[in-house]
Amino acid sequence: MRLNIALLACSLATSAIADPQPREPARARNAAARAPEIAPPLGMIVANQVRARADALRKQGDYEAALDAYQSEMTITGETADCWKHIGWTQKALRRFADAETSLRRASQLDPSDREAQDDLDSLHLSRGLRLDARMGGSEPGTSKNAFEGELIYGGFNRLELHAGGSWTDNIFYDAVKGYANAYWFYSQDSYLKADFTLRRYNYTGANRPTPDSNAYDKVPRASLEVSHWFGRTVRAGLEYQLFAPDFFYDRSTRILNHKITGEVEARLGGGFTAAITTALLRDPDPAATLILGRPVPGAPAGTVCPAAGQPDCAAATSVAFRNEFLVGGSVSYEADAWGVGVKYIPNRDLDSGFDWSIISSLDVRPIEKLSFNFQWVFDRYSTSAGPAFAGQNGNIWWATVRYQLTQPLALGAGVKWVSNPSPADVNGISTRNDPTVLLNLDYRTVLF
Repeated sequence: MRLNIALLACSLATSAIADPQPREPARARNAAARAPEIAPPLGMIVANQVRARADALRKQGDYEAALDAYQSEMTITGETADCWKHIGWTQKALRRFADAETSLRRASQLDPSDREAQDDLDSLHLSRGLRLDARMGGSEPGTSKNAFEGELIYGGFNRLELHAGGSWTDNIFYDAVKGYANAYWFYSQDSYLKADFTLRRYNYTGANRPTPDSNAYDKVPRASLEVSHWFGRTVRAGLEYQLFAPDFFYDRSTRILNHKITGEVEARLGGGFTAAITTALLRDPDPAATLILGRPVPGAPAGTVCPAAGQPDCAAATSVAFRNEFLVGGSVSYEADAWGVGVKYIPNRDLDSGFDWSIISSLDVRPIEKLSFNFQWVFDRYSTSAGPAFAGQNGNIWWATVRYQLTQPLALGAGVKWVSNPSPADVNGISTRNDPTVLLNLDYRTVLF
């Protein structure tokens, strides 16, 4: 008994020596043990609040503020794959595609198992990487007999999209070769500045080419600058200025300056409806008053031949008289998830007084995600300025294409354009053109970013 008491005393003494600090009450110890389960650390609470605010800002379309919030979150939590992914999505909405690619790549590096981040990175490479668009037959419903076109597009820069391409077009009375390059700079989400340079060369030789007009062009360099701005996501205003500097087929030593200004106002009316007003002003040579060195003067007797300058009915020098052509037109359209329709009215649409007015209508049908159809009809009423063979007559262009997304990078299209107008198809005496043109399109998106 004494031994047990002695052992108990030694045990108590040893405990006192080993832990001289006073012990916490049992209630305090239990509360401390439960504290992490009741409330997370303060830093995590703040990070969650910042994330919720960032997500709300992104949904509202305030992408700059959302981006700042996501970056603030990582100052609290450190790098996380999920936050880099959200930053990448926000940068993509701001058209900062190079930054978005870096952010999504970083998200994939931090969490290789995040399939969503990798899929978004692959999708970005496809949508904004180098793209080839090749067409046969033309890219819009015009009166050309045939055309071959190719274009390269690259959109992997921040807010910058580049285009370059070329074409050859058979317009029956002449053919033309064109090369161009342009750049879009998006200074806000959908508003942009566009700069373009185009060089076109006309060719009038060949068995089916009639003699060109005296003031027909040879080479036409053109520069243009366009601004398109959205106000409050409901109204868009656009303004474009073009400067042409052509020389003449019969006088290549003379180069002139033509000017064109185009303006448009577009309004989203709600419910899928959109309305727009378009106006344009062109200053170019007046064929009824312009003289070209060594060519028949306007009003010279039919069949006048000018072997040399100085004859009474032939111009001794080039003298250009300019005219101003003007138009005001309007359009209305409706867009739904699976289809869209639009109609546009344009007087004097070529700005050469050849047409009194034109109506351009279109119908788009998208029955499934990968398949789409496009139908267009252009109706032209020729003016008296087009000459007695055309005055008061009608021209029609029908256009129908189908496009199918064969794979993620490859889309194929095909269709037909049918032209029926009073222009002769060639010079064999046919008075009405009524013929089809086959349309083919290949759109290939590479992953070159």
